[in-house]
Amino acid sequence: MTIGDDLVRAVQRLEDAANRHAIDELVHMLDDDVELELVGLATVVGTEQMRKVFEYDAGVNGELHFTNRTARGDAVECRLVERNDRLREAGLDEMTYEPCVVTFSDVRSAHPTIRSWRAVPDQEAIRTFTRFWASVRRWIADNHQTDAARLFTFDGHFIRTRANGERSVQLAREYRSTLGG
Repeated sequence: MTIGDDLVRAVQRLEDAANRHAIDELVHMLDDDVELELVGLATVVGTEQMRKVFEYDAGVNGELHFTNRTARGDAVECRLVERNDRLREAGLDEMTYEPCVVTFSDVRSAHPTIRSWRAVPDQEAIRTFTRFWASVRRWIADNHQTDAARLFTFDGHFIRTRANGERSVQLAREYRSTLGG
């Protein structure tokens, strides 16, 4: 076995744990100061912030699939495909991120940890998603003020928790029912 093979297997373990929503297991795979960058959208730093992302993913029934995995040095380059209920409500079957690069620390150890995770989302899908959720957010603010206060910060950023993920999907379905179609 090579270091590259070990890193590709580590990405497989990441996918498996993410799809089981094994949050403690996922956090254990990360460096304390891990950085997730969804290019052009958000950057999340540290295990506690990543825990919130994983909890949110569980709340929206998230699935991650890493394909075309290739080890290069201390990283694995791949294509990431994300599916979840929040995407489906926006009319998207999936969101693709290409390239996606997962970089590791301790590459010679039996359990390398993730130092960074950088993914470039499909721009057309981002536009579709953003348009839909901007409308939903306005509708929530107008019709569900208590939920709006729980789901969003004062400056409008979504608060990532499992419960907020679940509730946002419920509200999106309710919003769609008001559209008559």
